[in-house]
Amino acid sequence: MSIRDTPIPAIDLFAGPGGLGEGFARCRSGPGKGQLCGDEARFSVRLSIEKEALAHRTLELRAFYRQFPEGRAPAAYYDYLRRRISRADLFARHEPESAAAMNEAIQAELGAAQPGRAALKERVNAALRGAKNWVLLGGPPCQAYSLVGRSRNKGKKDYVPEEDHRQTLYLEYLQVIADHWPAVFVMENVKGMVSRVLNG
Repeated sequence: MSIRDTPIPAIDLFAGPGGLGEGFARCRSGPGKGQLCGDEARFSVRLSIEKEALAHRTLELRAFYRQFPEGRAPAAYYDYLRRRISRADLFARHEPESAAAMNEAIQAELGAAQPGRAALKERVNAALRGAKNWVLLGGPPCQAYSLVGRSRNKGKKDYVPEEDHRQTLYLEYLQVIADHWPAVFVMENVKGMVSRVLNG
């Protein structure tokens, strides 16, 4: 495999259950190059970060699934989905793959004191393993500044926009861009993002 055929690393922030990262991970090319349903992965999700526990569980399970060759997940994976075995049992049966999945899918709140920006910077560097060309993915929470979100929040009696920490979470995404300069970044475009005014 040449450097051109090596999967491009992807880092997914505010990952939710991993839909955006999954789309990139499933992008494949075949012998004719440019095909979407070939054998070679074009992107490799190296790190996904999500705050919400249930979304993180899905994110981690998809990271586990991707540790196996395409379409060759072990029978235990499907036993878990059918609730025949526990998640702990599934991960115990496939320790190297589960350890890799847990290292890829992290439950953390960006913008919080812990893990903090310095730790995030180290984590991204470790996941990139020196790669210069990579993709940053993410959709910072938009409920506070989207047009729909603003309309909903107006109806809340005690809602104070300046006290809603979600207003500035997009800055965490921009900080990763400033710290690491990805070749490409993909951020969800939300109507209302550039028209929102906070503190004048």
